[in-house]
Amino acid sequence: MDIDIWEVLDAAETKPFGFHRFDPGPGWGGHCIPVDPFYLTWKARTVGIHSHFIELAGEINTQMPMHVVGRVQEALNDAGLPLNGSTVLLL
Repeated sequence: MDIDIWEVLDAAETKPFGFHRFDPGPGWGGHCIPVDPFYLTWKARTVGIHSHFIELAGEINTQMPMHVVGRVQEALNDAGLPLNGSTVLLL
């Protein structure tokens, strides 16, 4: 797709409001983590590029809510409390 990420960031930085620049690094996921990987893989396919790694990231992001519920359930079970009826604060 020949996209220069630095050009994209420089262009986005010209937006007069609502933009905070985040330069690429470990864990960089974009402004809309649940949606962007799926859009990017679709766009890559339109130009004949297979983006398996990005598809995997999208799948992991999709599974994350159930992963968090499972971890909370384990913690409640360890404390002898049921998930049903428990009040949980997630930050």
